[in-house]
Amino acid sequence: MHRPGWIWLILFVVMLPVLIMPFLKAESARIAKYFLLLAFLFYAILTIIGYFFRGEEWKWTMSGEGIYMPFEPMPLKAGTFQHPLAMELGTYGRAESCMLCHQGMKGFSSAHDPEAIGCVSCHLGNPFTPDKDQAHTGMLMVPGNLDNASRSCGSNDCHQDITMRIHTSLMTTMSGIIAVDRYVFNEMDLPDGHFNVGDIGQSPADKHLRNMCARCHLGNPKLLPGPVNEESRGGGCNACHLNYSGDANEELQKYLGKTMADSSLWSAHPSLDLNISNAHCFGCHSRSGRISTSFEGWHETLLGKGETELSDTLRILEDGRVFRYISEDVHHQAGMQCIDCHDSYELMGDGTFYMHEEDQVKISCEDCHFDQQPNLISWTAMDAETQKILQTRGIDWGGDSFLPLGNTERLIWNSRITADGKAVLLGKVSGKEHPLNAPAGICKRGEAHDDLSCQSCHTAWVPQCIGCHNEYDPKIAGYDMIRNKEETGSWVEYVGMYLADLPTLGVIEGDVRKVHTFVPGMILSIDKATYDPDVENPLVFHRLFAPLSAHTNISEGRDCRSCHNNPLALGYGHGKLTYSMVDGVGEWQFVPRFANNPNDGLPEDAWIPVLQQPDGNHATRTNARPFSLEEQQRILLFGSCLECHDQDSDLMLSTLDDFETVLQRRTEKCVLPDYFKP
Repeated sequence: MHRPGWIWLILFVVMLPVLIMPFLKAESARIAKYFLLLAFLFYAILTIIGYFFRGEEWKWTMSGEGIYMPFEPMPLKAGTFQHPLAMELGTYGRAESCMLCHQGMKGFSSAHDPEAIGCVSCHLGNPFTPDKDQAHTGMLMVPGNLDNASRSCGSNDCHQDITMRIHTSLMTTMSGIIAVDRYVFNEMDLPDGHFNVGDIGQSPADKHLRNMCARCHLGNPKLLPGPVNEESRGGGCNACHLNYSGDANEELQKYLGKTMADSSLWSAHPSLDLNISNAHCFGCHSRSGRISTSFEGWHETLLGKGETELSDTLRILEDGRVFRYISEDVHHQAGMQCIDCHDSYELMGDGTFYMHEEDQVKISCEDCHFDQQPNLISWTAMDAETQKILQTRGIDWGGDSFLPLGNTERLIWNSRITADGKAVLLGKVSGKEHPLNAPAGICKRGEAHDDLSCQSCHTAWVPQCIGCHNEYDPKIAGYDMIRNKEETGSWVEYVGMYLADLPTLGVIEGDVRKVHTFVPGMILSIDKATYDPDVENPLVFHRLFAPLSAHTNISEGRDCRSCHNNPLALGYGHGKLTYSMVDGVGEWQFVPRFANNPNDGLPEDAWIPVLQQPDGNHATRTNARPFSLEEQQRILLFGSCLECHDQDSDLMLSTLDDFETVLQRRTEKCVLPDYFKP
């Protein structure tokens, strides 16, 4: 009996004859005594039955098995779950009262089945009472948000290490986005620094983040149950690991539609597992760099939802944006998922605070596509977390050796070398083995392209945005993504044009100089006076390009002319780049496609002026820059040769080995640019 009111009532009924007996006549007193005697005998019989014939949950049993003897604690439900509180209260090994009502629920992954970990490990609440209201006190309807992860997913004996280090992940801090946004608003001198989205304030830049950007981080709480979809943002552990089956989703819809009877209990539970599909990444990564959409082959347009109909080449997202199909990444075409390349430490943090995405990502194309096999790492060097992942996935690769992950001490656990010496990569979700092909011979020939990243040649297209203007409108309906509340007033972004084309190339300096792919990330103007009339220097203009791995890779690289004779690749923007030869002297001339921007006089989509030395900062990274004048001249010098010679000819291919020697053997017919000094 767990209701105190009933207990007091029974005690009152039993004690009433005793209390009134002195006031009764002899016959009435005798009847009261018989009543008390019968009550005592009835209680004695129940006690004997309870001692010798009670089973689980006080069920009657005649067999010796399952009978709980006198003075032996009786569990509410037999099970294997061992909760820390149970040990303290002397009920170690006993199950929770949750299962009195929620027996038979299905849909759990084996690692999160209540038979293994109970219910309270995730949902909290009170497991030691069969009373519904008391049991649900302090319960989490949606566990796994980062504000409660330390008490649910990250509790003792669960994922404590991960929930501690996940706070260092860029997907939690948004540090790079915050730094660049403040830099663009002229609130910082450099686009670098360590920041956390939970600390942003109300400056013009921070208000812009609150209105436009600050939902896409793992700390953004998931407030209601439901599957991950295209509009999902945040949710802590749920962002990647939550999966709804058809049955679970059907019951959810009944619950949300209030068609489920009050007395009904859910019988299908969503699963928390390692089946992390590209759909889990899509919500956040279909924004900003558009990596998820580009990976699948989709490019955003300015069409409205009502301006088009679905077709094989058009797609309307759940948020109403319209995308056009261009071409998908070769890895997506092969059926690969994002997590096939990116491991748990890249996504959930490795304990180090990073400033930008390229700092946290350790995987590179060369880790899988190599011409000389690297030094392999033995399975004995595998960390405990990775071992647990393999165990959960049912993979037994003990004794195998694995490919190393970049310059880290980690290994690519889903890679291995087969018995015949071939490298393969296992799809973590599909289980399919993908051959890891070596780079083409042309990629490694000579030293001419040693400083090119793989993306420089193998990126088919990148999303581009030009003509952007930002201003604050104090009258329109807005939304504060930090407080998750509607408000009046919001920053508004006006877009000029979306383009899908080959990337612009630039340089990332570091231990090794690399030519990488860039996009016009910040060719924009900002009117800060619309937010703060008293701000100094309210009009802001920037022409900044951003490094981007677009995830639109193709097997065959771009040809020579697409770099050496292409104004877009060089940073001049779209247009016509021609080489004229007059009186034995060559000259490059460029006619831009777009008009000059009045703020700096350059074409709207350009990064730098033609054949001039760039000055100042031109990128969203301090270690990134456009081509210098000398580099432009060198690139176009080779481009002048391509005006006459076929790029696949033996002569031009020999330039990969020694361009200087080829130049020395040129004939009088060769007309080189006017800046060339032999």
